[in-house]
This record gives sequence, C-alpha cells and structure tokens, in this order.
Amino acid sequence: MNITLRQLQVFVAASRARSFSEAADKLGISQPSLSGTISKIETQLGLRLFDRTTRSLVLTADGRDLAATADDLVRDFEAALSGIAARSVGKRGRVSIAVLPSVAATVLPDVLGAFVKEYPGIDVSVHDLLQDRAVAMMRNGVVDFAVTTQAADYPELQFEEFGADPFYLVCKRNHPLARQKSVTWRETVDYPFIALSATTSVRRFADIAMGQSDLLIRPRYEVEQIPSAVALVAAGLGITALPSLTLAMFSHRALAMRPLVAPVVQRRLGVLTLKERTPSAPARFLLERVSKTLAAAAMKTPAA
Repeated sequence: MNITLRQLQVFVAASRARSFSEAADKLGISQPSLSGTISKIETQLGLRLFDRTTRSLVLTADGRDLAATADDLVRDFEAALSGIAARSVGKRGRVSIAVLPSVAATVLPDVLGAFVKEYPGIDVSVHDLLQDRAVAMMRNGVVDFAVTTQAADYPELQFEEFGADPFYLVCKRNHPLARQKSVTWRETVDYPFIALSATTSVRRFADIAMGQSDLLIRPRYEVEQIPSAVALVAAGLGITALPSLTLAMFSHRALAMRPLVAPVVQRRLGVLTLKERTPSAPARFLLERVSKTLAAAAMKTPAA
C-alpha cells in the first residue's frame, strides 16, 4: 500500500464537495484526473469510499472513517510546512543561547531590545552560565551559539573573538590601593583577597596573572558569584579582581576600580558555534548584534 499525501489531499477535497466536478474545480485539476485518483485509493484499500449518483456524492461508512483520519493528516502536514516556512523567514520559532553572567547582565539587554523589534514572533532562551557549562551546552547542540572566553580546542567548535576584557582591582574608595592610578598583581597579596571559585573563567585568568608574577592566589574568602564578591568588598572585608565587563553589574558609589598591571591580563571574549551548523536567520541576527555590542563594550574604560 502506497497512498501519497497528494492522493489524500484529493480525497479530502472530494469528501467535502457535492460532486467530483466541484472538487476538481477547487483543486484546479480535471474531473477524470480526480476520479482516477479516487479509484486508485479505493483499489489500494480494497474499499468503496463514495456512493455515486447522478445528483450527489455521498461518503460510505468506510469513506467517512478515512475522511476523518485523512483530514487530520493533511491539516497537520500543511501546518508543519507552514511552521517551517515561518521559521525560515523569522516569523515564529525560538533561539537559544548560552552566555557568561557578565554578558547577560551588561550586553544582552540592549541586544534583545533590538532583536524583539526585528523578530517579534521569536522567543529567546537565555542560559546565563559559567564557562564550562556554556561550552558543554554548545558542544551538545543545545544552544544556537555561546558567548564565552576562548574555550579548549574542540574539533566540532569554532571561536570568533570580538573583544578583550582587562582586569581591574575592585576595592573600597578609602582603601590604600585606591590612591594609585594602577595596581600591580604583586601589590594585591598584602591585603585579604576575595576570589571567585576555580570553576569560573574570572578565577582562571586571575590565577594566570598571579602565576606570571610567581605568586599564588590565597583567598581569604572564595565565592561563586560576582555580586557576592562585590558585596564582601563593599563590606570592607577585602579586595578582588574582576574583568572590566563585569563592573557594570554593580553600583560604584562606595567602590574604586583601578587597572591591574604587571602583567596586564585580558579575558578574550567571543562567540562559540558549531562548525557544521548553519544558524537560522534570527540566530544570525542575534549573534551579529551580540558580537558588535560585545566589541564596543570591550573598548570602554570603566569609570574610576
């Protein structure tokens, strides 16, 4: 048995019409062509689907059963095609992205504002995650793209860098280091240090900076989230080191930020994608806006 979608469409049209000629007119085909299609269906099923008279066309009991099923199949298939077509031009659908928390809090709001104007029917899933989880979601194809620092070399991924994110000392305004225009990493060891956990990209880059100065981070406090570190700094419990992009996540009123030097360490930020996946039009729009905004944000110098 090999009944095609087109045959089902012809049968559904005939089941709704008063005659084969009326159904043929609606389909834009000849009546003999329509009659031939119905005969083929009946032959394949071994059933009579219509009682034909000179004045009317009436479905048999078997015809009514098939009409109910065929109508659902045709409608579902046509709806699926319409949905695919709508997604291809960005009218409906969903984009899913993974971003570092600092990007989600600083870059993403303006980007999403522009996105919703361009694609009002597209939903966006934002996964604000630490580096390792963002990379894992990208590798597993769960998200359309990820905004991260340079990840380990995975053959299925490609990374395009869009900006550098230098590190700043964050301390209270009355702290001795706040009097300086810049601070060396070596000078930070004389004060209680509030570090991010080892699972964060911030901590990894801070460890690199300390290592280049033959130092080790010995944190007085260790936290998971940037707002927690900043809250401890604001309470006078120590100092911390954060990338410039994260500084927009909190109020600066009681705090001072000073560039960290010797060495100058920069967190390289960019977009991670799967090499063999072609993003949808909405995903490409969002990716391009994120990349452009990220590059612009990385060029700004935080206020002292």
